[in-house]
Amino acid sequence: MEFLNPYMLWGLLAVALPVIIHFWYQKKGKQIAWAATQWLIDKTSLQHRGIRLDEIPLLLIRCLLVVLLAMLLSRPVLSWFGKDIKKEEAHLVQADHKVVSNFRFEIESALKRQEKVVWIGAGLKPLTDIASIPEEKSGLASLQRSVNSTANDNTHLNLYLNNSQEISHLPKILIPGTYKLNVVRDSSRKLENPLSGLARKLGKTNINVLIDYRNPDESRTVQAGLKALRVVFKIPFHIDLKSGSPNQYDWIFTDKPITKPNAQTLYVVPEGNMGEKVFENVIQVSDSLRLATSDIVQNGQLPEWLGEMLIEHYDLEENTNPLSGRQLDAAFGRVKPGKGPLSDGLHQWLLLLLVLTLILERWISLNQSIARKYA
Repeated sequence: MEFLNPYMLWGLLAVALPVIIHFWYQKKGKQIAWAATQWLIDKTSLQHRGIRLDEIPLLLIRCLLVVLLAMLLSRPVLSWFGKDIKKEEAHLVQADHKVVSNFRFEIESALKRQEKVVWIGAGLKPLTDIASIPEEKSGLASLQRSVNSTANDNTHLNLYLNNSQEISHLPKILIPGTYKLNVVRDSSRKLENPLSGLARKLGKTNINVLIDYRNPDESRTVQAGLKALRVVFKIPFHIDLKSGSPNQYDWIFTDKPITKPNAQTLYVVPEGNMGEKVFENVIQVSDSLRLATSDIVQNGQLPEWLGEMLIEHYDLEENTNPLSGRQLDAAFGRVKPGKGPLSDGLHQWLLLLLVLTLILERWISLNQSIARKYA
């Protein structure tokens, strides 16, 4: 049995209230001397000695009323009728080499048992050969749609995924029936520098750079820093030393005034070059980028500083830390059972039993009151 509102079961603790009230009224009252009571002493002492047995059924009925009310509010759903139904095993696999390699045994065993094994996305292609992994550009964006097409209330779904931040960016994945998460940590992505494949990420063939300084030493220093980035991260810089159209450059190093900065271009200029104007895409340096004047150049940190500038400007920094167990549990959840014939029928029977018990309690209580009045 499952409950749609399980927190309402805390109401069962209220069963103690009728018991407390019952024994509270059994306490012996304070005796007050009164002349006329001598004719009633024998009768009342006999009638009120100890716990009256005729009140025990009324006490139990009132306790039952509290239990029925708590059960009614918690909305129980009978699920034991379907326990004999064997759940169908289904498998959803992310089209990723690391996932397939890590869970090769589980996937091959499922194929041998002729269970349903499907790639996530990829047109829901059945997985027949783990050697041929389809290219899926949408990643996990189609995960919910794949779950809806593969699983139902009588399915036990096995999910094989990369444990990455991409899962946390999705809306909560709701799964009918039961499920099991099989995740592998993609640790290799953490080693990848955000600058790797920069031109591909930006959809460009080259990163066009203009270096336009009056001082040739400063120009050569910046060229050396960019060439170091090009060698290490294979960034295809195309460097110009003569100014052309400002709109055709992705990055401009200059000590000349900039009147109309392009929002898509990153500028590196001396401090005070822009006056009091502040632009997000303009980096102002206090010293010229020469060996004699710049601490960054003297310490050999110029390539690293230029790389950090690119990462911040193009927002390339990604959180590649794997999700914790709590985050994974929060990203997935079971579909709550809807109001079916079993839940509706049980709710009606509980409501009927509550009404009948309430009528019985009132009838017994009134009869006892009348009996005491005329006793």
